[in-house]
Amino acid sequence: MLVNIIKLIKSFLFASVEQKYRKEFTDDINELNVTRGKFAAITLIVLEIFQFILWFMINKDMLFAKPQIYYGIMHIILMAAMIVYAVIFFHAGNDISKYETTINRTVTCFIISILLWCGGISLLDQLSSGQITVYTLAIIAIAVTPFYKPINLLIIYLINHVIFIMLLPHFQRYYDILLENYTNSTIFLLAAWVIACMHYKKQVDVFNIRKLLQQKNAELNKVNRKLHRANQMLEKISLTDSLTHISNRMAFDKAIKTQWNICKRQHIPLSLIMIDIDFFKAFNDNYGHQQGDECLRKVASALSSCLRRSSDMLARYGGEEFAVIITYMEEEKVVEYAEQLRKKVEQMAITHMYSSVAKCITISLGVHTEIPSEDSSIQKFIKAADNALYEAKKSRNSTADA
Repeated sequence: MLVNIIKLIKSFLFASVEQKYRKEFTDDINELNVTRGKFAAITLIVLEIFQFILWFMINKDMLFAKPQIYYGIMHIILMAAMIVYAVIFFHAGNDISKYETTINRTVTCFIISILLWCGGISLLDQLSSGQITVYTLAIIAIAVTPFYKPINLLIIYLINHVIFIMLLPHFQRYYDILLENYTNSTIFLLAAWVIACMHYKKQVDVFNIRKLLQQKNAELNKVNRKLHRANQMLEKISLTDSLTHISNRMAFDKAIKTQWNICKRQHIPLSLIMIDIDFFKAFNDNYGHQQGDECLRKVASALSSCLRRSSDMLARYGGEEFAVIITYMEEEKVVEYAEQLRKKVEQMAITHMYSSVAKCITISLGVHTEIPSEDSSIQKFIKAADNALYEAKKSRNSTADA
């Protein structure tokens, strides 16, 4: 029980944030104090103007009589002080971080000035009414207006209160009223200080919660970025042929649909080159599957090196078949490009002694170009390119037989 009470008291007296956030917290507190300080100073200036006018109208026949003259001097002092504080707060508000020390000192002086001034007014009130209302209101106002470290505020409260109670007997001669003022002002001071502790601790808690949320959001964003990269990698893997490391059939199906729709909207030609390695089964059967896989990788690399634009796409269509998607190219140019692909593969001179058309690996190509329209479809488009490949292989085989 006692331990919990001690912990509670310590949490009020020494509420703080982590070391790495203290500068940011101090800037936040100073920004709030500057804003509230400006508002308080301007409000008091306006109130003092009206108060001074009212006081002058009521006491114009006895301006220099006591204690009216003292009240007048006190109001002039307060107005002058508030003008100075307002100027300082407005200037310091332009760069909170730069004027950190100035703001801290100004807020401290502001608190002391208000307490001393209100204490002085309450002392003057002892000469007539015996009230300490102004002083107690000042204590409460200081507790809830600025954000100030509880232990520092307690020291300021106690010093000002000691001065007040020491001067009080010189203005109040009635013991009962004096005792009542001692009691009430002390109770108000302790209650106000507790309120100030809660006020400050709440701000610390709000800041800590905000930083915790920011930290959690940062961690969540970091995890989301990792997940996004992982998803991108997985998507890339799912669209990549594991053997040749070029796009796979799934990627081809996705790309052909996209390019078909684009070319259809823009009325531009779309071309498809279907490629097949000649007599690849014989190559596999006689040289082995490992050599066959290496052959597929080399052919894929040769074909990839011929791609010209980012919109062009090479994919492994299946087995020893490849497909190249090309946009923005006329049919004659596509045929020339297909011939370049054929020569590129033959230039590698991969030995194939079991081919009927050459002593090295060769490819057959089928080319089809059209502008997509409502009268056609992707299936017909691919079928036309596949038929062209079939005719090319048929022609090549016929030449080989002859």
